[in-house]
Amino acid sequence: MRPSIERSNLASDRDVGAGPWSDGERARRYDCGENRSFYARLLTHLVAGAGPFLHGCGLDLGCGSGFSTEGLLQAFSGLTWHGVDVSLPMLARAASKPDLAAVSLRQAAAEALPYATGSFDVVVSNFSWHWFGPAAGAEVLRVLRPGGSLLVSAPLRHWSRADGNRWLARLLHARRRTFVRMASQGLRIEDMASLLPGALHVRRLESVVVEERFADARALLDTLASRGSLQAIFGAEGCEAAGDWPAGGLTFEWHVGLLHAQVGE
Repeated sequence: MRPSIERSNLASDRDVGAGPWSDGERARRYDCGENRSFYARLLTHLVAGAGPFLHGCGLDLGCGSGFSTEGLLQAFSGLTWHGVDVSLPMLARAASKPDLAAVSLRQAAAEALPYATGSFDVVVSNFSWHWFGPAAGAEVLRVLRPGGSLLVSAPLRHWSRADGNRWLARLLHARRRTFVRMASQGLRIEDMASLLPGALHVRRLESVVVEERFADARALLDTLASRGSLQAIFGAEGCEAAGDWPAGGLTFEWHVGLLHAQVGE
């Protein structure tokens, strides 16, 4: 039996900031094996060592098409998992997966979660927090029970010498006169310990590097576009690469911050 999706009382995905995920074609491109593997690698880094602290009821915040939710079900089968995302097309992809049949899926923004105060023992955000607005921290704190756990992986703003990163940096530099820094471009690791208002007991805060290899520059851009990363970095207008196409394969590095924290009792 497929899970149903409880829709928020909104006119469309765009009303809750679904961004690049407002149409089914974008969700279809995202929901592919290559991206599944990438997010699974990120989740493996994120949940390492977290087992003893997780119990009860969990929320996959920004669950998308369910990549992380699938991994959370496997890693922590004793927990009851819920998934929430702003995008109905992404949630429809998640709802079609048999492995997620027991997961309650709801459409909502991270800044206005449709759950009662103290609903969850753990909230997990696997590479999605950079899409959220400033109000998300207070909402996550509200739905976490006293003593509950927060696990976050997020892209970091970090210089890399990898050839794919340096090529992308040149594209950014070409737009330096109109470049606007956005929260979606990544966090600083020193800010991750204060994602929620109030005191947090930080159990783990570190960074890792996740490397990907692409056949050429077009494959790199296509993959980043499928994840919404080009929009996150360059904005809705995308990027221009005319006349600057490197030959051969490219390596791209993701610098990722990992946070395990517990809210006060």
